[in-house]
Amino acid sequence: MRITWRIIALFILLILSGPAWAQIEEGKVDSTSVFYVKPVSGKPSGIFIAPFLGVDFPLKTFSGNSKNAVTYGARLEFASMHIYPIVLFGEYQFTKHPGSDVFKSQYYLSTLETKVSSFGGGFYFLANKYLKSNFTAPFIVGEVKFYNVTRTVTPDVNIENLNKSESKVVLSGGLGFTLYIFDIITSYNFAGDYSSLSVKTQFHFPLIKF
Repeated sequence: MRITWRIIALFILLILSGPAWAQIEEGKVDSTSVFYVKPVSGKPSGIFIAPFLGVDFPLKTFSGNSKNAVTYGARLEFASMHIYPIVLFGEYQFTKHPGSDVFKSQYYLSTLETKVSSFGGGFYFLANKYLKSNFTAPFIVGEVKFYNVTRTVTPDVNIENLNKSESKVVLSGGLGFTLYIFDIITSYNFAGDYSSLSVKTQFHFPLIKF
């Protein structure tokens, strides 16, 4: 699996950026995660951006023709004490899977790439409300996404059950764990011939509080 230097540089930049989550308490923002908000008064809200980087592991049929791939993108999140412990988000994600060596040899292919771009929305359900944790907490994540899949095949031949372009609605669900300034998330993408297991890390940056 090849990872470009641009992706590595982005990941290092995110790590060096320091604490990103903000706590909205009595109208003030500090360096504690919004996941742990328990304000004394009022119903504050905020909008955050969360870039993420991870690895997508093909499963089932997908694993027969494609390898693991780097996945990256960003979420725009809305957190409010009005809907706590729920946090809502919209997401864009991109992944490019190289073809399996065995599959390429079987069909005499020099190139096989599967590009998956997706956008959609979902929610986090934050367990810290019940665990009373101030620094770490597990959470549940659920999503509905729209997949746009395109394949590059060289030489350009038709292979049974290998579509060169396809769009579909995908459900995704998983678990995450917050470690003060960033999250680790594992989720399963129920995508038929493109089903996969994703492991990501993401950082949260406050944009607007109101």
